[in-house]
Amino acid sequence: MLERCKSLTGIAVILYLLLVSHTAFSKELVVGFGLSRPPYVDERSGSGISVELFKQAAAPLGWQYKTSFVSIKRMQRLLERGDIDVAVEMSRAQPGLYYSVPFISYSNYAIHSRDPGFTLTSMQELARHSICAWQNASEHLELTKIVAGKEDYLEFSKQREQVIEWLNGKCDVILIDDTLLRWHLSELNQSSSVHINNQWGKVLLPFENNPLWFYVAFTDKQLRDEFNSSLKQLVQTGRYQKIRDHWATTNKNQ
Repeated sequence: MLERCKSLTGIAVILYLLLVSHTAFSKELVVGFGLSRPPYVDERSGSGISVELFKQAAAPLGWQYKTSFVSIKRMQRLLERGDIDVAVEMSRAQPGLYYSVPFISYSNYAIHSRDPGFTLTSMQELARHSICAWQNASEHLELTKIVAGKEDYLEFSKQREQVIEWLNGKCDVILIDDTLLRWHLSELNQSSSVHINNQWGKVLLPFENNPLWFYVAFTDKQLRDEFNSSLKQLVQTGRYQKIRDHWATTNKNQ
């Protein structure tokens, strides 16, 4: 009789823990995305490649969530304070978080605005040029030592502004994903305030981790594990690539 009571007690504890776990994750999650990176993330429409990929991976899990579009640096602070539960497109530099399998990749180039014959054989050679980069690029590309004290190295939280400043001659070289650049140029091409000459020197950055992969960061391990399983399924079925291809086609037709 005593053994039976112990067994029933054990089952009750397991059921209670499962109930608590379900309750904890049935609350509405807050998911953070970056700013101004269409076609990957577009806060104006609340859409983009990464937004759609996350949505499709989260759907089978039954998650309820609201989105928040903020700069990368602010997203890091919100994660640290526990104000958001999930952050999409993060490097794995921030400790104390649970990171997904690789989520999205960017192919990053160095593009010279005035020199069609521009070449680049090492990252160190960037020190010779004025540079417009995205926010945290020095961390992502391990450029910290190369650009230390370099006054003509600029980072932008909004990549539209990064592209505009490059076109306006604020810097000679822009570091950017080619899909992002095409998207912004397509929009800016309709504006008379920005001159686009298209006479550039374009070089794939000679960086070991290029394309550069980003991840989804979680404050909870169980959420991360569930997401990983769903994301892997999305890749295996081919739906992941179809989403990327759809947006790439849309971008080219603009």
